[in-house]
Amino acid sequence: MSTPAILEDLQSAFPGWCIWRSSAGRLWATRNGRHLSQREVDHGLCQTIDADDVAQLAEQLEEQRATEQAL
Repeated sequence: MSTPAILEDLQSAFPGWCIWRSSAGRLWATRNGRHLSQREVDHGLCQTIDADDVAQLAEQLEEQRATEQAL
């Protein structure tokens, strides 16, 4: 699967996030149109995350989803 399709798959799986690859090749995801409260940040939610590869970014996004659901 090509990288764009993988990133499209991630975007479909995590619709509340904007996902992209930087010019340096690093993957980033930031929340779309939602700013976290201090309480959410204190409980481990992040506004923006980054990763070395697609698998690592997917893992972090899953962790964010689980943390958010636990709140």
